[in-house]
Amino acid sequence: MDHYRTLQVSRDAEPEVIEKAYKALCMKYHPDRVPQERRREATKRMQRINEAYRVLSDPRVRERYDLTLSSGNGGGAAGWERFWEAGLAGLFLDWLETRA
Repeated sequence: MDHYRTLQVSRDAEPEVIEKAYKALCMKYHPDRVPQERRREATKRMQRINEAYRVLSDPRVRERYDLTLSSGNGGGAAGWERFWEAGLAGLFLDWLETRA
């Protein structure tokens, strides 16, 4: 998942632009603002939007995320996602796979 794509902002977006995009997407996709039949989908989308904002709104976390995108080691955003899902153990397992 590309957090920049999720928030529909460029990689060099200023914090104010990220916040504005986040708020606009919240207004558009919040489960309380959509019909009942679309709430499950809206909830999933809001979870992705919230995660993207959490990462991109914190300068230190954003910097680490950007490094994973530009590392060229094949991990990219998928490596970042694996880290958040499996923590250091996930990164260690990825490292072991590359050494095999």
